[in-house]
Amino acid sequence: MFNKIVHANDDSRHAFRALTLALAIARQNKSELHIVCVEEIPYMPEFITEVREAMGAADEKIQEVFRQARGMAEEQKVTLHTHAIAGHPVRDIVRIADDLNADLLVIGARGHSAIYERMIGSRADRIVQLAPCPVLVVKLPVAKSEGPVFTKILVANDGSKHAVHALTLALGLAHQNRAELHMVCVEEVPYLSESAEEARDVATGVADRIEGVFQRARAMAEDYQVEPQTHLIKGRPVPSIVNLAADLEVDLLVLGARGHSALYERMIGSQADRMMQLASCPVLITK
Repeated sequence: MFNKIVHANDDSRHAFRALTLALAIARQNKSELHIVCVEEIPYMPEFITEVREAMGAADEKIQEVFRQARGMAEEQKVTLHTHAIAGHPVRDIVRIADDLNADLLVIGARGHSAIYERMIGSRADRIVQLAPCPVLVVKLPVAKSEGPVFTKILVANDGSKHAVHALTLALGLAHQNRAELHMVCVEEVPYLSESAEEARDVATGVADRIEGVFQRARAMAEDYQVEPQTHLIKGRPVPSIVNLAADLEVDLLVLGARGHSALYERMIGSQADRMMQLASCPVLITK
């Protein structure tokens, strides 16, 4: 499934949780695993002596991260390649993933407030928007296991091209791990109801579209020898999908990124970003 994986680590607890999962995936796939730490360059440097002191402290912290990461990798019998970069975290993490032709980027979620995330945009969200490959975002601890990395997967499907890419990846993972695969479509409840007749026409059209999505997904699943369990939910996409993931106790949520403008994403917040913040399981986002 994955030949080359990049993991970004900022020495946070989320980052080391992400590293645990990255190592498990690398072990399963015999992947080449790279870890990158970014020494952030200040926009307004102080006196040169203070800058040197700050850079020295940052370098020591990065070397300690590498030491811990190598120890974890040795336990999993995974070879780890290390990269220390001075620059901007989002830009340089995306750049090295692109330069290495990575097919998976694994990062930890950060815990800003909801209003901050919507107005400014999280680093995780910006990395998802810019990354050249699927991004796996990890927030809570993941269990170490010698068996399959994932046992129960939920993929969200709205019929878009991004959702089809997500479904393809979810099917591959389900086949590889012999995992239980669930697929959900959400029939959005409109905020402004129309006349009864128009509402019925809209509902019929939505039902027909979703049935078409299910049929195409089942046809794709046959190629992977996977039988997905389908779920149709009426409501708002983000809470509906997050709640279903919790109810099913899945260990991976897979979804496609949506293609709004960068300004829209930062001011309003993408559905993918909000799911990353709310979901209790790792979230894999693909474009």
